[in-house]
Amino acid sequence: MKKALLILIILIFSVLYYTGLFTQKETLPFSKEFFSTESSPSSEDSPFNLKAIALERRGALSNPKELDQLYEWKLDRGVRNAPTLSLLLIRGSQEAHRKGDDDQAVTLAAYAIKFSPDLPQPYIVLAQARWQQNPFQLHLIVPEWFKAQLAKFRYFPVSLPFSYNLFYLFSNAILLTFMIFGIVIIVKYLPLYFYEIRRNLTYEISMLLLNSLKIFFLFIPLFLRLDILWAVLFWSILLWGYAAKKERYFILLFLILLVYLPFFLRSSSSFLNDLSSEVIVEMSRVHQGEWDKGTEEKLRAWATGHPEDAEVLFTLGLLEKRQGRLPEAEEWYKKTLQQDPKFSDALSNLGNVYLAKKQIDLAIASYQKAIDLDPSRGAYHFNLYRAYSQETFLSGKMDKAFQRARQLDPVLVDYYLKVDSPNINRLVIDEVFTSQTLWKRSLTRFIGREGAMYRLFKAWFERIPSRTSLVLPALFLGFLVVMARVGRRKRFLTRCPMCGNPTFRFYLGPSDQEFICFNCYRIFFQKEKVHAKIKEKKSYQVRRFQKQEHVVVRLLSFFFVGIGDMWRGEATKGLLFLFLFSLFVLRFVFWNGIIPSPIAQTSSPLWSLVPWGMAAILFYILSALRTSRFEPRYEARG
Repeated sequence: MKKALLILIILIFSVLYYTGLFTQKETLPFSKEFFSTESSPSSEDSPFNLKAIALERRGALSNPKELDQLYEWKLDRGVRNAPTLSLLLIRGSQEAHRKGDDDQAVTLAAYAIKFSPDLPQPYIVLAQARWQQNPFQLHLIVPEWFKAQLAKFRYFPVSLPFSYNLFYLFSNAILLTFMIFGIVIIVKYLPLYFYEIRRNLTYEISMLLLNSLKIFFLFIPLFLRLDILWAVLFWSILLWGYAAKKERYFILLFLILLVYLPFFLRSSSSFLNDLSSEVIVEMSRVHQGEWDKGTEEKLRAWATGHPEDAEVLFTLGLLEKRQGRLPEAEEWYKKTLQQDPKFSDALSNLGNVYLAKKQIDLAIASYQKAIDLDPSRGAYHFNLYRAYSQETFLSGKMDKAFQRARQLDPVLVDYYLKVDSPNINRLVIDEVFTSQTLWKRSLTRFIGREGAMYRLFKAWFERIPSRTSLVLPALFLGFLVVMARVGRRKRFLTRCPMCGNPTFRFYLGPSDQEFICFNCYRIFFQKEKVHAKIKEKKSYQVRRFQKQEHVVVRLLSFFFVGIGDMWRGEATKGLLFLFLFSLFVLRFVFWNGIIPSPIAQTSSPLWSLVPWGMAAILFYILSALRTSRFEPRYEARG
């Protein structure tokens, strides 16, 4: 019992130290102000001033006809998402529920989705409204919840912090799992390390030097002032020869993960704080139709300093066109094509500008160039069809372009055919960047010009955030190679799983007998006849050791799921269970994420807390039931 409590105290202390509660510092460098709600678009500066509209039409939020007019106005402006108006509709939906009008709550939540189809919050509110209306209509509630999860990845300003938070959570859960695994290795095998020092303690000078060196090695992490992860890894490698074969594989994996995960976490954090990532977020707002004056200023400043950035030039052209400044839009699109003549989306959008200016021949030529570069895009053919329709004598070409557009993208064509508006933003299709395009740009900027292989190589030679200037990953790799070679040449002690005595690996037969000491093997397996008192004494030793191990396994497993399996030698199973347990724990510790969402939360935290809480409780109950069925591994038989 004392041994179990000592191990438990060591584990709890290590976990608290790792999470930074003892050191009063953040685990990793990041800026919580980067994605703040204050940085969301200001409605006063927005080209679609929704705050002013809402103040002018106070009754619009409860009148479907007024909402339909606002929706048509939104489409005429070329705006895809109107977060401010969606937020007002969401509040109206919640207010309607408080008044007992659940049908109105559902209607307003559905309109919130129409005004901002890319945002996740309206879908969550609609699911809540349907639940409050009738909790048994799961066929209507569950799809909306899934749409909200998909929108988190589709809406780039949300998907970027969401993805980083997810990466941060998984990475720290993995590192925490392997830190605990290393501590288990140390607690299991360090006594054997000291036992071998005591056994070889003689007055010979060579043995005294060797034992002194072994003791000195234990204090190297303290001399170098390594952080806890590298210190645990060092001691795990030092005990390499004592560990089982599968445990050695995981120690090697521990080294690789410890090199790469913190490196990429720090790199991701630095990238998020960099101006280039902020520009990508501002670009996404333009393409999703919710820019403001600040967005325009940031993009213009970036274009001034980076005139070769065709994607930013293209975005500025789209911004000018949607505000009705056609000459400026034409100029930006031409600058885009100067930097990238094969930018087919820029050619198509330039054709839209020409069409708006009634320059039909130039529009047709621009569309045709876009089609020549990418003939598989239905939007290009549809825009060409619209241009041909302006000339009555081109009916044959018009029909051919229309049929080709419908063949390539029938859903898009049917949607635009239903629109009965002469507005240029609805007459033709402006190409915009998808979330995949923005993520591709983010990854390209993150990796850099040197490429992915350079980043992977650099991680091994980057200075570790501890108080030593040594290149730790390379040194640790060399240390691991040396210990692996030493482990091959010399037989290291292990602990007999029956009686607990230090022993060598004498038996190479079945795996469950490989580590059993000579005395236990000949008494309990070969059943040799020995003196009754000797057998009774050995049986008592086995029962006492098995009971002690059983207490350790069960007690630790109730506090840290999976440690019992590690202690019993089932490293793979133990790491898996411990990782899931760490994931649940860190999910509740970092409930709101490291980087807050740029969109204000509109739903109760219970909606996201309940599923995670239920899953965590179910996982722990199943693990506890499994732990309660653990039995001692061996009995003193015969």
